[in-house]
Amino acid sequence: MNSEVDVNILISHYHKKLSTLVNQNILLEAKMESMTKDYMDLKQKFDALQSPKRAIKKWVNQPVDKDWLITA
Repeated sequence: MNSEVDVNILISHYHKKLSTLVNQNILLEAKMESMTKDYMDLKQKFDALQSPKRAIKKWVNQPVDKDWLITA
């Protein structure tokens, strides 16, 4: 049995493995970018929904101007 490896076969296997790993890496990077974009979009929507509540809280927590009170 020959213990040596054909260099061409070795290089071929190396390139197959390397290209598989590179493709997986590119796919994972694209998924991460897509998830980051989705997160930022949802965060903007959430912040937009929260901003009216903040304005209401600020208005409710303001001291009452007694000149505007209507007494019966």
